[in-house]
Amino acid sequence: MTAPVFRWDGQYWGFLSGGTLHDRYGRQVGWLDGADVFHLAGGFLGELRDGAYVLRNRLREEPVHRAPRPAAPYPTPPTPVPDRGARDPLDDWTDALPWPLPRPDPPTL
Repeated sequence: MTAPVFRWDGQYWGFLSGGTLHDRYGRQVGWLDGADVFHLAGGFLGELRDGAYVLRNRLREEPVHRAPRPAAPYPTPPTPVPDRGARDPLDDWTDALPWPLPRPDPPTL
């Protein structure tokens, strides 16, 4: 089962699946550790908010760097869901998800 993930401005970004974070193209980008989200390289991305947003609190001290993990691409990414309306800005919080996302390389023949 997957759950959509959006940027705070409402744009569909990707999805969560079994504790892993994937971009809209199915590339694994990170994982969840409780509500904290880490990049595959082990760096802290941000916190999962409202089950669908990854935000970074500028006042929070960064957690300890984690060991890197190998990427596991999602076999077939779910169909992108429609964008949502933008949320009101939160003091001291920023969107932690990169935008725009680079498109995947075309398959080689």
